[in-house]
Formats: sequence, C-alpha cells, structure tokens
Amino acid sequence: MIHAVIFNLEGVLVTTDACHKQSWRDMATENGIPFDDNTFERMRGLGRMEALDILLSRARRRYTDSERLVLSMRKADLYMEHISNLDKSCALPGAIETVIALRHSGIRTAVASSSQHARFILKHLGIQDLFDAVADGNLIEHPTPHPEVFLLAAEKMHIAPECCLVVDDNGAGIEAAHRAGMKAVGLSDAAYEPFTDYRAEDLENIDILALVHQINREKKE
Repeated sequence: MIHAVIFNLEGVLVTTDACHKQSWRDMATENGIPFDDNTFERMRGLGRMEALDILLSRARRRYTDSERLVLSMRKADLYMEHISNLDKSCALPGAIETVIALRHSGIRTAVASSSQHARFILKHLGIQDLFDAVADGNLIEHPTPHPEVFLLAAEKMHIAPECCLVVDDNGAGIEAAHRAGMKAVGLSDAAYEPFTDYRAEDLENIDILALVHQINREKKE
C-alpha cells in the first residue's frame, strides 16, 4: 500500500533554471566572459566547478585554481540572490494542487533533492508546510542513482520504502527509487527510463492521488 509520495524538487515542483542561467550570466558579465544560450546548454546538469570550466573555456585568459574558487563562490552568491525572489507563483503547474490533494486524503508527502538549497527554495515558494519531511543535499553523502536521499525521506516520515511512491523527472532519480524498492512516476524525459513504473509529461497531466488509489486497490485485490 502507498502511504507517502516523495517528490524531487527541481523539475517536478519548481524550476530554477532561469535563476541558474541569470546567475551565470551575471558572473560572466562581471568578468568580461562571453555567455550565450549555447554555453548554458552545455553547462546544464553539471556540477558547479565543471560548469565553470565550460564558461572559462571562453575567457580571454587562464584562471588560477584560487580564482576559480572565488568565481564559484560568487556564482553561488548570485544564485542565492535570484532564488530569494521566488514565490508561490513560480511553482510548476499542478504541483501545489497535487500535494494539497494528497495531504487532504491522508497521504504523507516529502521532498527529496540533492540541492543544498531545497529548504530555502520551499520557504520562498511558501510551501514548506505542505511536506512532512525534506531530505536534501545537506543530509546525504551519495547523489542519485544511489537511493540514499529517498530512503532518508522515507525514514524521516517513518514509512517503509515499499510504501512510498517517487515522482521524479530525472533518470538517475528513477533508478534511485527503483534501488530503494519504491515505485516511481517518471515525468518529462524520465518517462522513458527503463525503471519508470508510471509515465506523464508533468504533474498537470497525471492525477497522482488517483494513481495512489489505483495502486492501493490493486494491492488489496
């Protein structure tokens, strides 16, 4: 029986792509480094230092390791400034409605994210009280596809892993859910991952509460 739904944050409940893009653009402008959409596409999904290396490949000079560290910290500060401007209107379509519907039906909800800023983002969205637990990058040692973040979310809710349903838009997250013994809903590109149990384009195009009821009816039968 499914008693809890665990949501990834980025790409499922909210997108901070614009915040990342603008913070990289601001830092590049400050340092006279060319930046365009193609550069950002190459940086997308990478760790901060790896993304920085791509940006610096367009610079007119070489940067020392200490300078690279300073630039990395500056980017992080700029990102924090931009996500501070997030509000409830920045939640992805269907996200808040889905979580509220689950909670009204007695289904527990959690966020599992590798981001160290997950709680900060939830607070600025004004939806932190809609979740029974948050497992984020400050609490885990292993990123997905390791199942640690989902197992921690389940543990914080005192729910057995097999009683949790994960909603993620990333292939590594879907694999992590599978390794944790959880069923998974794959959104967007993750809908085509081999470990995905249920598929949809986004939360506007799937009724998660109805899916939970369907799974639980099938379990009873």
